[in-house]
Amino acid sequence: MKHLIRTRFGQDIVAEVQLPVRQTGKIAILASGLPSAPPRRAVFEFLSKKGYVVIAFRYRGTWESGGYFLEESPAKDVEIIVKQLEAKKGIVDIYNQTTLPVQVKEIHLFGNSFGGPAVLLNSHLKKVTKIITLSPVIDWTVESESEPFEFFVRFTEEAFGSAYRLKKNNAWKKLLDSPLYDPAQNIRTIDGKKVFIIGTSDDTVTPSTLIPAFAHNTGAKYYIKPKGGHLGMSNLTQLFYWRKIEGFLARR
Repeated sequence: MKHLIRTRFGQDIVAEVQLPVRQTGKIAILASGLPSAPPRRAVFEFLSKKGYVVIAFRYRGTWESGGYFLEESPAKDVEIIVKQLEAKKGIVDIYNQTTLPVQVKEIHLFGNSFGGPAVLLNSHLKKVTKIITLSPVIDWTVESESEPFEFFVRFTEEAFGSAYRLKKNNAWKKLLDSPLYDPAQNIRTIDGKKVFIIGTSDDTVTPSTLIPAFAHNTGAKYYIKPKGGHLGMSNLTQLFYWRKIEGFLARR
């Protein structure tokens, strides 16, 4: 099993990277939910075997990354990574300070839950050719059944402490009061032809009832499974979901 490479994008964004045995030019950037721990190793292994260079980053102001959380849109973090890959076509392995070449033919964005907006709001980037999002947040103003906004903020702050660092306590309100990180308020800028959304009818965290109208308004494809709960990045490795994702990725 290969070790995960530690690297940085921009000044602050710390990421883990796994290279495939043979590069195909495909890049997978993973935008995780919140609050959550970094993606499981199984996700890296699964996608790298599909020929991806797999990149899982920490939002600025969270975990090992520098800066302050929500000072800018977390979607900007994805944009920084994409543009740096385009420009440098390589990453620096922090451990031994060597530059590793990375083939960049097409970039696929994978985001779940909180990470949904991070990928959806980058559909305008030319090098981004496909976007897969699982149980995404679509509209912050629509309350979650099991995790209302106040609960979400309190739990994140109390359970994860300095893993999420905000410059101002009221920075959380940006999610509710501005289009900073809200797909529903940015529909006109989202290129739905690149997007495939997967949800479940029994998801009580991010309501799947919002998906059909959002998909209709953006031109995105979607699938809603009757049962399955709130989907996470680890669901990518399940054959049922991957077959549907693979079918979408094959479309031109």
